[in-house]
Amino acid sequence: MSDTQEPTFIDIDSNAPRPELPFIEREAITAIVRNPKTGQYLGLKWKQVDWDTFITGGIEQGQTAEEAARMEVYQESGYKNLKLITELPRFHSKFYHGPKGENRFAHFQSFLFELKDEEQDPLLDNEKEKHDFVWLTEDELKQFRLPEGHRYLMNYILQNKF
Repeated sequence: MSDTQEPTFIDIDSNAPRPELPFIEREAITAIVRNPKTGQYLGLKWKQVDWDTFITGGIEQGQTAEEAARMEVYQESGYKNLKLITELPRFHSKFYHGPKGENRFAHFQSFLFELKDEEQDPLLDNEKEKHDFVWLTEDELKQFRLPEGHRYLMNYILQNKF
């Protein structure tokens, strides 16, 4: 982690903030999960919106950011046993959240995890309806349509060789 200013990313195109809507501020997480056996990273291909992302979600009252990240990984992929590698730089993002129908100004705390093992519970049906998860090599991640904030984190990981 460095003492540099935290970047803010503003989405464009279909995810651009809607000028007629106020911003809803949200404390959020981004969780990047790597499988140490394969070197691949876990990504989400969303079904209801045209998004490709890492795991992301809100921090609920009473949760730490790390607890929220672990819970989101479990809910969205079923993976249970994670090893925290490092906390990543914070960033902020302004975007239109299509599934929620609102503008978001999200303040992200981000984490890099590795799987301790591949123990996994089945996904709940409501999670299966939202997205598919995929494992991606570093080369495949270059083609994955990550939002700018997620790309910023991926570049940070690759540059620092975590």
